[in-house]
Amino acid sequence: MKPVLFMLIFFRKFLLAAVMLLPLAACQTTMNLRQDCKVGDWNFIGNKDGAQGFDARFEERRQFCATVDGDKIKQESASQYQAGWQQGNQHFWEQVGVQDGISALAISNYEQQLKTDTIVKNHTPPNQDAYQRGWVRGNADYWYGVGDTDGKAGRSAKDEQLRAASGQAIGFNQGSYQQGWHAGNYAYWTQTGFQDAHDGVPDSELKNHAQAAQAKGVQVREDAYKAAWNKEIVEYWRRLGWSDATEGRDVITRRADARARGLKFSEAEYQQQWEQRLIQYWREAGNADGFGQPNQIEERISNARRNNVFVIPQTRDTYNQAWFAQNAVYCSPENAFAFGRRNHRMALEVCQASQQNQVRRAWNAGQDYEDIARKLSNIHIDLASLNDRRADAARRLERIEREIRRDQDDKNRVTNNDTASNDRRRERERQELREFLQGSAYRMEELRSWEFRYSQQMQQIKRDIYRND
Repeated sequence: MKPVLFMLIFFRKFLLAAVMLLPLAACQTTMNLRQDCKVGDWNFIGNKDGAQGFDARFEERRQFCATVDGDKIKQESASQYQAGWQQGNQHFWEQVGVQDGISALAISNYEQQLKTDTIVKNHTPPNQDAYQRGWVRGNADYWYGVGDTDGKAGRSAKDEQLRAASGQAIGFNQGSYQQGWHAGNYAYWTQTGFQDAHDGVPDSELKNHAQAAQAKGVQVREDAYKAAWNKEIVEYWRRLGWSDATEGRDVITRRADARARGLKFSEAEYQQQWEQRLIQYWREAGNADGFGQPNQIEERISNARRNNVFVIPQTRDTYNQAWFAQNAVYCSPENAFAFGRRNHRMALEVCQASQQNQVRRAWNAGQDYEDIARKLSNIHIDLASLNDRRADAARRLERIEREIRRDQDDKNRVTNNDTASNDRRRERERQELREFLQGSAYRMEELRSWEFRYSQQMQQIKRDIYRND
């Protein structure tokens, strides 16, 4: 498809969708207006008109509401509407001013706003005072954001002079910039402290950070750095405790390491995570061994150091609880039955002696079940094939019988050797089809009987796997 043709089709579809949405939007607006009339809050109606940038249009609203609920129109409705409209109009212009201020536009942009299509179309009455109030707020937010960004970037407070010079055209708000810069500067030192602790750097590094900052004229916030560092260093040791447990290191190793690096050691938090990781490790080991392997707790304990893990007081209980739970799942009739169906070998020797007969029987039952399932599948294939052949034979028989009746009813039909031969052929074919349909009916019944028998056998096999005898 050519690009131009594609764009024409796309534009047509877009225009059609837009046209279809117009009645919906208009309907929604009308519903809202009707609801406003039923409520009868004229201060609210006026406020909404003013906030949307409309001119005061009480008479238009009154005429519309008279057709909806005229009883809600009172003598004081006009004054209530006007009071609400004035509040809404102020809010409208304040929001326009806020947006211009945030967008780094000069306060003089008010004159451009008066010429915008929306304001001209809605005949929005001007309100320069409200615009300026909003602009002051937006301008303050803008410079706060600039200051915050500068502070977070580690820029010097001296950069304020550069910002003031570059922002002179739009109006520089020194107070807001300084507030933002101080907030950003605090965040800068918070991030610095966090990153040092996250990387395992001692908090004595603050001295070097401070010297570098002072050289650039950046204010040092030791309190922000320390608070973030002290909080994150705990997480640093927790992470190491978790990883060390399966990497051959322990609290003694880390205590010496922390002392050598001059790093505060959160020993209690480290030890807690170290032990939790080992509990998880021994639980996972028990789970893995329990599903089809003998209990190997003694062997695992003797090989612990070689595998870079540790033995803790909870090791035996944790491993054994997990092993026995998984062993119970492995040696269950349901699992043995599933293994038998898939022809997977089972390690019966890991099951308790009292369970082994039932497990073996369930495994054999799974084999028998699959064998019967294959036979049942073949029955279904034969049934479907025979059913198709019977349907085809029935259609052919119906066609032949129509032809025979047609020829019998044809009084002008010529009788000769050819027509006689054709009649004999059709009669013979009709007889063969009738015999096939009759014989296949017995075969269908036989197949359905086997289908029922195999289904019953499969159900019985599944029930019998739970027998204990």
